Amino acid sequence: MYCNAEFSRSARLGASAGSALSVSDCRTSLGALTLPPTTADTAGMIGMVTMTRALIAAADKRPDDVAAPTQTAKELATQFGELDDNRDPLGFGFGPTNVGLWEMALALEAGEPDRAVGIAQTIQPKRHPFKTRQSQYWMDYGRALARLRGRQDDAVRALRIAEELFPMRVLRNPFAQDVIGELVARSRRDAVGWELRGMAYRAGLPV
Repeated sequence: MYCNAEFSRSARLGASAGSALSVSDCRTSLGALTLPPTTADTAGMIGMVTMTRALIAAADKRPDDVAAPTQTAKELATQFGELDDNRDPLGFGFGPTNVGLWEMALALEAGEPDRAVGIAQTIQPKRHPFKTRQSQYWMDYGRALARLRGRQDDAVRALRIAEELFPMRVLRNPFAQDVIGELVARSRRDAVGWELRGMAYRAGLPV
C-alpha cells in the first residue's frame, strides 16, 4: 500500500523520473501484489490499487494498459457504490465519485483536456467524503478548462474553489502553479484577472 499512496502523491505533485519512488518501482511492486478477496471491507483498497495501476500505465506511456484496470475499478465502484465510514474501514473514500476523479486525472495525463472536462461535468464532487479530493476535482477541472478556448474565466473560478477548499494543496502543486502562471500571462485587467493575480501571489508566482 506504500507504493499506492506514494505513487499517487508523486504523480499529482509532478515527481520526476529520478524520484525515490519511480514509475518502474511501483509497476514492479504492484505487479507482485496479491489482493485479498473482494468484499465491502476490501473494495476501497482494491479499487485504489487498481486505479493506481491505470495511472502508472498512463505515466509510463502505455495507453493500452489503462483501459482494463479503469474498467475493473468502475465495475467495482458500481457494485459497492459510494463507501461511507461504516463500509470503508480502511478510509480510501472509494466509489463512483472517486473513480471519476481518477478518470479526470488520466485524461489530463493523456493530454485530453476536453475529455477531462466532459468527465468533470458528470461528477458531483461534494459526494466525496474528503475535502482533499473535492479540492483535487476543482483543481483538475480548472487545469482542463484552462486548455480550452474561451474557458479561461471558468478555469480561474474552478481553481479558486479548489484553493478555498484546500489552499496548500493547490498553491504548492506544480501542475496548478504552471496553469496559474499561464493564465496570468494572458489575463485581462478585470475582476477575474485581479482574482487570478491574487492566487498567483499566494502561490509565490510573479505577477
